[in-house]
Amino acid sequence: MKWLRCFGLIALFGILSPLNAKNMHYTLTIPEPSNHYAEITLRFQADKAGDYFFSLPTWTPGSYLIREFSKSVEQVAVFGSNSTLPYEKVAKNKWRVSVKSPGEIKIAYKVYCFEFSARTSFIDADQALINGASVFMFVEGLEKNKGTVTITLPQNWKTHISSMQDQKTEGGIRYDFLNYDILVDAPIQLGNFEVFQFDILNIPHYVAMVGAHNADMPTLKRDMQKMCATMAKIVGEFPKDIKPYKYVFIVQHVMAGGGGIEHLNSTVLVMPRFNYSNPRTYHGFLSLVAHEYFHLWNVKRIRPVALGPFDYHQENYTKSLWIAEGITSYYDELALLRAGLVNKEHFLGVLEGYINGHENRPGSSIATLHEMSLDAWIKEYRPNENSKNTGYSYYSKGFIIAALLDAKICQTTQGKKSLDDVFRKLWKDFYGADKFGIIGTGYTDEEFLSVCNEIAGERLNSLFYDWLETTKAPDYEVLFSGFKDLGIEMKSSQPLSFNLQTRNENGKLFISYIHRSGTAAALGLNVNDELISFNGYRITDNLEKLSAQLGDPNDLDFWISRNGIMINFKGKHVPVTEISWNLFLKAKAKSEDFWQQDGSLQYWLRSTL
Repeated sequence: MKWLRCFGLIALFGILSPLNAKNMHYTLTIPEPSNHYAEITLRFQADKAGDYFFSLPTWTPGSYLIREFSKSVEQVAVFGSNSTLPYEKVAKNKWRVSVKSPGEIKIAYKVYCFEFSARTSFIDADQALINGASVFMFVEGLEKNKGTVTITLPQNWKTHISSMQDQKTEGGIRYDFLNYDILVDAPIQLGNFEVFQFDILNIPHYVAMVGAHNADMPTLKRDMQKMCATMAKIVGEFPKDIKPYKYVFIVQHVMAGGGGIEHLNSTVLVMPRFNYSNPRTYHGFLSLVAHEYFHLWNVKRIRPVALGPFDYHQENYTKSLWIAEGITSYYDELALLRAGLVNKEHFLGVLEGYINGHENRPGSSIATLHEMSLDAWIKEYRPNENSKNTGYSYYSKGFIIAALLDAKICQTTQGKKSLDDVFRKLWKDFYGADKFGIIGTGYTDEEFLSVCNEIAGERLNSLFYDWLETTKAPDYEVLFSGFKDLGIEMKSSQPLSFNLQTRNENGKLFISYIHRSGTAAALGLNVNDELISFNGYRITDNLEKLSAQLGDPNDLDFWISRNGIMINFKGKHVPVTEISWNLFLKAKAKSEDFWQQDGSLQYWLRSTL
């Protein structure tokens, strides 16, 4: 099966046969940046008469949501060697042109680019962030062809960067790509911005700092290099698929917001511009750096079979996003520890927070981890007021399972192996072997489990079934019991709570979330109800504070406004059981001699066996 999957992948990427000499040639111009339009042309050689279909992706790899990029396309025109050619739009993101004889075809169109995020394209007077999936159409059947993108820079824009290889042209720049998948997986940043560089294992890494910010540049460079070096140690080598190899960080600075998205040899990160001076948010940014950077191994090369080659027209389903994102989330927090930027108590606090947050979320008992991964396309990026009641993120539970799997492997091997060894094995078996070519092949869920079993030296099938196919809580006390210097305690309580969350709008307090089993649900309150009074007193900005001032009465009397109608609700508290897991280091574990120099969880667990 691996050979068949590999052959299909290689054939699509154009590795076994010589690259098609009839390249795809794109041009991109931005005549008036303040109008937010990119003008695109695509030239290719039609080698025979017939119908040609050209399309724009509906989604971008790394972000599992149908984004309908074609909604921003306009003024499409198609030209032959000597004349304009008629075309027909045949689907929401697909056009057809009938060609009567071989020759060059040019497709021209405009794209409105004014949706700012790490996943979309954005153009304004100061800069352009070009996300390939939202801008560059492809000709169906020619996706494996190599090509070029020639960009004319707007006046006074001096800098540009992408992970693709580049060379200067008159008035602009040209990027070369091996195939369409690489083109859309290599964002392009244009404008005026500063760039700094550091090397990891002799590979140049470039960081584009776009927009105003308050970072201390020497400190940021040192810490980003430290985080990248920490992540690179896990697998221990860089990919072989693009040479000369480089890696690019594009850091977009904003007033508020955040996030990031991985690409084949680059990432786009969003950072509030003044957050570098806050230790908590600065560590959060470094964690994001580690997360997106580790994706160049985990998901871009070591990947589920469904995630490459891509179908750009529709969803690409997989049950393994908990591996791609959840395990990566575990490693990005562990990286802070390994790099010496946080201490062991901090890391345990983060793990404890993930466990308690997940186990006390109502949706944790509704859906399995495999189901949440498969439903990413309709749930992860489309949360609503009821999402906490019906599910959770595969990032969060994936983090927990990664920690448990790491601990289990350390236990079964007496500290000789860890989760790191799983990824080294996956790299060797599904990417690094010469028989897979320069692209590699994907793994199935069964193959991932098989590698874990091999590294652990023990069958973990029943554990994996419980973790992935059921909603029951893992037995944390048992799974962590093998580490004599690690303490774990579980407590349960039923605190008095209204089990709701609120939002303030123009001085009015509205319900934004209701726990499916708590007091508010039992009383009959609804999301979007305006809270007016509680036990005869006007509610201003904090229901819990008012209740405490009244001595937390058990007899409850609410007046609310629902669609402008006043309604009275009376009842009593319905306590919800909350679980509290407490992870801590015992007295012996606090000595400096206990902690290993590199801060590796593997060495920590090894020393506690």
